[in-house]
Amino acid sequence: MFQDLRYGYRMLLRYRGLTAVAVITLGIGIGANTAIFSLINKALLRPLPVVAEQERVFAVNHTTKRGWVFTTFSYPNYRDLRDRNDVMAGLIAYEFAPANLSYDGINERVWGYLVSGNYFETLGARAAIGRLISPEEDRLPDAHPVVVISHRCWQRRFGGDPSVIGRELIVNGRGFTVIGVAPQQFIGLEVSYAPEVWFPLMMRGVIRRSAAMPQGSGKSWLEDREGGELFVAGRLKPGASPTQAEDALKTIAAQLAREHPNENEGKTIELSTPGLFGEVGRRPVMGFSGVLMGVVALVLLLVCTNLANLLLARAMDRRKEIAVRLALGASRWRVVRQLLIESLLLSMCGGALGWRLAFQLTGAAGEFKAPMALSTELNMDWRVLVFAIAITFLTSAAFGLLPALQATRPELVPALKDEAMSLGYRRSWLRGALVVAQVALSLVLMISAGLMLRGLRRSQYINLGFNPQHAVKLSVNLDLQGYDRERGEQFQRQILDRVRALPGVRAAGVGNYVPPDLHVAVLQVKIEGRPEVRGGEAPLAGSASASPGYFQALGARLLAGRDFIEQDDERSVRVAVVNETFARSFWPEQNAVNAAVGKRFSLPDRDNSLIQVVGVVEDGKYRNLSEASRPFVFTPLKQSYNGLSTVVARTSSDEASAIAAIHRELRQLDPHLPIYDAKTLSEHLELPLLPARITASMLGAFGILSLFLAAVGVFGVMSYVVNRRAHEIGVRLALGAKPGAILGLLLRQGMTPVALGVALGLIGALALTRLMSSLLFGVSPTDLLTFTGVALLLVTVALLACYLPARRAMKVDLAASLRHE
Repeated sequence: MFQDLRYGYRMLLRYRGLTAVAVITLGIGIGANTAIFSLINKALLRPLPVVAEQERVFAVNHTTKRGWVFTTFSYPNYRDLRDRNDVMAGLIAYEFAPANLSYDGINERVWGYLVSGNYFETLGARAAIGRLISPEEDRLPDAHPVVVISHRCWQRRFGGDPSVIGRELIVNGRGFTVIGVAPQQFIGLEVSYAPEVWFPLMMRGVIRRSAAMPQGSGKSWLEDREGGELFVAGRLKPGASPTQAEDALKTIAAQLAREHPNENEGKTIELSTPGLFGEVGRRPVMGFSGVLMGVVALVLLLVCTNLANLLLARAMDRRKEIAVRLALGASRWRVVRQLLIESLLLSMCGGALGWRLAFQLTGAAGEFKAPMALSTELNMDWRVLVFAIAITFLTSAAFGLLPALQATRPELVPALKDEAMSLGYRRSWLRGALVVAQVALSLVLMISAGLMLRGLRRSQYINLGFNPQHAVKLSVNLDLQGYDRERGEQFQRQILDRVRALPGVRAAGVGNYVPPDLHVAVLQVKIEGRPEVRGGEAPLAGSASASPGYFQALGARLLAGRDFIEQDDERSVRVAVVNETFARSFWPEQNAVNAAVGKRFSLPDRDNSLIQVVGVVEDGKYRNLSEASRPFVFTPLKQSYNGLSTVVARTSSDEASAIAAIHRELRQLDPHLPIYDAKTLSEHLELPLLPARITASMLGAFGILSLFLAAVGVFGVMSYVVNRRAHEIGVRLALGAKPGAILGLLLRQGMTPVALGVALGLIGALALTRLMSSLLFGVSPTDLLTFTGVALLLVTVALLACYLPARRAMKVDLAASLRHE
């Protein structure tokens, strides 16, 4: 083996050009696959840090007969599931908790969790120092203002000082005592979310002021069964199976549907693996990573076929060496082993380069600043290392085995005489098959890249429902700063007056939401004069609050009726502006947009009071850029106050200057108020476009690489054909054949596998590009222009790669070719 390794090393040095091409292309393929696998590893395979016996922990979800999946619960429903079940050792609840944190004169916005008292105990976590939240601290509302900080927060904000235990921090204007530091790396159950703080769930009135008392409901969150923002998970009791637990919880859900039909009718329960915010979050993440993994797997397969072609070409140069080895008594397996060792050395060098590339890619992902506390860190743990090693060995077999088997089957006598015909028909057939595979794979990658690039270009023309150009946004959370409704409305009024007076500002408004945003509120809708549909069967619509001027600042078109006015307050009739889909869904008569004005409906969080439609605004993208149209309703901010305030301004001046000016005005009104998400609306769209941009960048780079590899493969095969048929070409020319006829003959032979590869590639692309539909914006997965244009480009490049060696054949020396044998 040592002798084989030493000889293989010498062969790598001898064929330096082939070695360089092989190592670089393998490094790209293995590195890309390893980096994408690290994403899948984080989402699915890597155990949650610190969580004990994770395999017995399950997330609890609501489902309806219509196929809707809801990952959150109201507190009363969670409480009943917790207290009535006998299959869970612990049923926990947790909720996202943005908070304004003040310490040492620093004011910052941080993200954490509100958690039930059994949260840490059920997950099996132990404090790094101090203690964790206990059930006794989660019994009475607002009674225990305590906080647990993450290990990372402890190190970064407090320098790892043990005296932080017992220290008072100001959270949302109230003092909270630090009782402990969570274990290192502990993040809870959501793999993509890294909280900094944990509060008892009963402190929700302080931490989530606006959510503590739903607008108009007359109920606190402890009593309100509608809606709810609690994620629920549980640990199975010893001996209980997931199926038994799900059946038991379904029985309780059926009881709740009978006891509280308005809120729970038609709803049931299903269990799922925790993380990624339940199945709703898991599907898009896995769809995105699955597309990326498929792309990089195709790239690696293309690299392997290209290297197999290169090794076959090298076998032609080494045919005499291999024949001598066999003639001197070496077994075929002995020679195959030698050739496979050379392939393994190539793969190991490519794997080392790929590992380095994967480190750089995952490091770049970790440096990306995501909104909220979303974690983009990708860990290169032992699972990723095993994957990289496995894929390195598999690729060496994939591109080395067939050339090794073919190279060790020469016709010994012609090979020892160094005759060109010794390679035979079988090897020519194999090289043609490899070219077919290369062209097919290249076409699939190039078509995918073309669709993504066209989709990104089309994204600039997607009907967003608003105009992102020359508009800016800045957000504050007044509730978290201790503002009551009266102070909050005064602040919103003052900031609007100040912003509208700024030079260059053409329109300004305040709302609690700027589309698209995954965290949009979804509410049940009850139409006046229609039979009431209850529970899980009720129609749903997105909901947001806005001030007068909000639509103008966004650049949204009003299609019928009027905008909000200052008189739309608590003393006036409740009104709303709905979108086109809302109008057509609930009043489907002719000319529904105009007919909707004056109609009435109710929302559960508005105390079921009737709301009159006063305007219809054009449809937009509310959750993501690829969604279908959905009903949406806007209510006046004065009638549905929300402390989560985003100032939107349309400006004719420089956008950066406008952001700085609005920032100054906010600071003057309240210097202690944390300001976040200060950006242009064009920058706001970068996050929804990020998955498509990443995929398009990868596909674009790999598409260029695949085009180059396909051209190299076709060129190599044609060069081989010309060399093998030099004598035949000389004879044809000597007998009077016209050069054009011979050129056509060679081109037909070279383009035949190309044509077959294009046909197979088109079929494969038709099947595979449908999986990318969620990443395409306004472009069909079977877009004819893209398929035709990319196929013509590939055929043109392949024709050029065929033409150059064929043209060289026309300059063959007749005398030399006729003396060959």
